[in-house]
Order: sequence, then structure tokens, then C-alpha cells
Amino acid sequence: MKLRNLILASYAFALILVMTIVFFSVKYMIFQTEIAYIVSLIMLVACTIAFFFSYLLFLPTLRSITKLSKHSNQLARGHFEPIANIRSPKELAELARDFNYMTERLAESFAQIKKSEDEKNTMISQLSHDIQTPITSIKSQIDAIMDDMVSGDEKLLYLESIQNQAMRLSQLSTELLDLTVTQERKKQKPTSKKVWIDKTLVAALNSFQVQIKLEDRPIEIDLDDEVLFVCSDEEGVNRIFYNLIANALKYSPPGTPIKVKGKSTGDVIQISIQDFGIGISEEEQTHIFERLYRVDKSRNQKYGGTGLGLYISQEIVKTLGGNIEVESSLGHGSTFTVNLPIKH
Repeated sequence: MKLRNLILASYAFALILVMTIVFFSVKYMIFQTEIAYIVSLIMLVACTIAFFFSYLLFLPTLRSITKLSKHSNQLARGHFEPIANIRSPKELAELARDFNYMTERLAESFAQIKKSEDEKNTMISQLSHDIQTPITSIKSQIDAIMDDMVSGDEKLLYLESIQNQAMRLSQLSTELLDLTVTQERKKQKPTSKKVWIDKTLVAALNSFQVQIKLEDRPIEIDLDDEVLFVCSDEEGVNRIFYNLIANALKYSPPGTPIKVKGKSTGDVIQISIQDFGIGISEEEQTHIFERLYRVDKSRNQKYGGTGLGLYISQEIVKTLGGNIEVESSLGHGSTFTVNLPIKH
């Protein structure tokens, strides 16, 4: 039953009760008949006037409740619009403020869900292409070898190409695994122990020892004496260094150096990894840590990459209480600086 009907019913019940009392009063001669008629008429007029003024007083409340009901239905249909102009009564005004806060949070949550769904669809589309391209290349080259369409000298080139494509698939698989591990790590408290910076950097560089030797890469490491260790997650720190070194090697030409510098500033250790490659434009620097973002799609086809490495590194370093900064200009290389708290 609606509130206005309840108000009407309450006044009707009061009128019936009074009329019943008057009736029995006349019956048992407590009141005279003339007085009973006058009392009944007065009560009828009084109840009518009281109902009219009560309804006017309750009208803003009724309108507020109707507005809340309307917006609740809109919210259920996915329209996240705030309620305005509810000032009385005080309880409903407070309820409207709470409703608006809930609406705002739901809108943010649904926007985040939609963004995640869009990113997931984009990821599926991009990864399908990234997986299909090397598989198609490998298949066509194997078919050519099996059908004796290539000479003995060319077979070695074909096998090298197949090996490169297989390594690309392996890298893609590794980054997908790292992405999964990173998402799980965000839900857990990272382990903390003493991580020696020099040993971790050397371990990360050793992973690229063959590539560094083949490309004749000078590696320059300059760590201040204060840069010793951080109390952090060893696996996470190693993965950050690995991804940034891989990024520096990928986007700089053979023969150019990779410079690693480390210094301590208060309670933070800064590790910078600098390359002298193609660089990143100022506009794109604001997006490079986004998941699946790829700098200049045409360059990406040449150098490869999934757009996950820097995103994974940034997510890991956030869980460790730090951040990653970038300085870069086109044609002059890039410098990525990892800021890690000494104690986390």
C-alpha cells in the first residue's frame, strides 16, 4: 500500500472510531442526539482538514520517495545518474546522499569491468595474431624444406628463421605466464628478504649473455658504494631487471652500449638502465606502462613484442612499494629508472 493511502486510511480509522464512540454514547444516552450530530460533523470536518494539511506536509516526502524509487529502477537498468533536489525530510536527504555515493561507486566499478572486458578482447585479438603469425611462418618453411623447394645452403637460413619464430612463441608464452603470476601476486603479500643488487643485475644480464656476445654489446655498470641491497621480493626484482634489460636490447641496434647505474637517495635505491636506440616520443611515454600498449605498430612488427613487458614490470614494482620512471627522446634512446624502497 502506498504511503498516501496509509495516511488516508489512518484518518478514516480515527473518524470511524470517533463515530463509533459517539454512536454508543447516544445509544446509552451519554450524549443527546443533537450534540452527537454536532460532534460527528465537527469530527468529520476536522479529520478532512487535518488530512488535507497532513497531505501537503507529506507531499515533499512522497515526491522524494517516488524519485528514489524511479532512480532505483534506472540503476537496475544500468543508468548511473545521481539524484538531485532531495532536501527534506533530513532522513531522506541523507539516504539520497548515500544513494548517490553508491551510484558513483557502481558506475566506477562497471566502467572498470567494461575496460577489463575491452582489454581482454583486445588481448585475445592481438595474441591470436601474435601466435598465428609465427605458426604460419614455421609451417610454410617446414613445408618448403620437406618438399625440397630449398637448396642445402638455404636450409640453414630457413632453420634459423624457424628457430627465431619458435623463440618468439616461447617469449610470448613466458610473458603470458608472467602476467598471470603478476595478477596472482597482487592478491598476496610479497615475500621479503635481503636482495643484493649487484648479484641480481648480473643474474639478469647472464640471461642475455649469448645475445650480448653476438651483438658485441658493451655493458657498463656503475653502482655507488651505498647501493648494496633491498629488503624485497627477489623473484620480483629479478623479473623487473630482466624485462628492462630485454627491452633495452630489443630497441637498440647491435654494437651500442647498455649502461646500468645505481645510486641511493635516502630510503630509496634507484637503478637506471639506459640504451641508445630508437627512443620513445613524449606523447607515447604516458602510455607505455599500459597493458598491451605497443609503441608505433609499424616498429612493433619489426622488433616484435606483446606490450606486456613494461606493464608487468610496473605492476611488480608497485607491489614492492616503488615505481618506474622513463626519460626518452626519439633517436637518442631511453632510460628506465627503477625506484625501490630499501625496506618494504
